[in-house]
Amino acid sequence: MTYTKGHIPLYFQLYLHLKQEIMIGDRPPGSGLPSIDELSKQTSISHGMIRKAMGMLEKEGLISRKTRVGTIVKESPNRDLWVPSSAIREIQDRLLSEKVLPLSSGWVDIPNHINAVFQNHENVLNKNRIYQLHFVLISKTDDRRRSLNNLFVPAWRYKQVAKTKLHKSPIKTVVADLTLVKIKQIIRPWFCDAAASKHLEIPKGSPIFHRTLIAFLADNKPLAIQEQLTTIYAFERDIDINS
Repeated sequence: MTYTKGHIPLYFQLYLHLKQEIMIGDRPPGSGLPSIDELSKQTSISHGMIRKAMGMLEKEGLISRKTRVGTIVKESPNRDLWVPSSAIREIQDRLLSEKVLPLSSGWVDIPNHINAVFQNHENVLNKNRIYQLHFVLISKTDDRRRSLNNLFVPAWRYKQVAKTKLHKSPIKTVVADLTLVKIKQIIRPWFCDAAASKHLEIPKGSPIFHRTLIAFLADNKPLAIQEQLTTIYAFERDIDINS
């Protein structure tokens, strides 16, 4: 691969290239990476920038650096592989099985894109504001797999639920005792900013995904909107082809 000076720093180009090779399996677990001297000769990138790229990979848990051994690709780099599902129950089960780290909550000015979903429905706002919960979801099986979330709850639902439970288990409380008929998913490529980097524990600028989940009740009535910044790196789905 050719690395050229431009809008994307050289260290970040190298980081992305090595990360892609690791994630698709060209550099399998247990394999060694070239030394900093070797990479510098191969890429014409300075030692300092190579160290920065390696540091980003190490922070993400993709490589480990050992004295006298060198840099090794860690086992199970595909820990952030997600298998999408269209089944409401499976989506709910995944979300409800994760640990919640509350960050903040309160009534906020409704963003335009959130208002576009709720605008034709009643009792959504309280004094022209919507209730927002800001929290981190952490996988119970791998605490490195996490997502930064905003959950927007209409005023009518906020009044119905126990506030202590809402802050302790936001998603579980909002959907409790209600029947969802549809969940709309929107997934966009994203970049990790400084705030997300702190909570997701990955380097600033890392490519991530922005995932929106809109839960609907009967008559196409939106119950809540959840927005996630997630450290998932790849999606995998088996598609059955009927003959």
